[in-house]
Amino acid sequence: MKRYLVDTDLFSLFLLRHPEVVVSVERHEMDSVSTSIITVEEMWHGWMAAISKSKTAEHLARVYQRFTNTINELKHWRIESFPTAAIERFHSLKKQKLNIGANDLKIAAIALEVGAIVATRNLRDFQRVPGLVSEDWSKAIG
Repeated sequence: MKRYLVDTDLFSLFLLRHPEVVVSVERHEMDSVSTSIITVEEMWHGWMAAISKSKTAEHLARVYQRFTNTINELKHWRIESFPTAAIERFHSLKKQKLNIGANDLKIAAIALEVGAIVATRNLRDFQRVPGLVSEDWSKAIG
């Protein structure tokens, strides 16, 4: 069975119920689809920033509700950690100067270590990583 690692951008689209992303996720068995602790970290930082920028009680309540919805959704997903082997692979990839953001390189390193295909709409960057397979799940299935 193929394994898939959903990146942060695609996971955010899933939360927003992007039709093609939802269909792409749901056409796979959930035990073959995961996200990474890097995605959780990025989302956490994003929600903390949104909370600190809230100016009204109503806006703050909406942000907290969306944050709560994110946490509740994450309960249904397998989360891949960032073990030593993936950290070492990340450092090796970083030395190759692939012109990819650090968090995307971390996600790529995790995917390579667990033998997963990265589900993303950022094929341009992920396809620069040697040996990594990626698919765009944001487009309609032909």
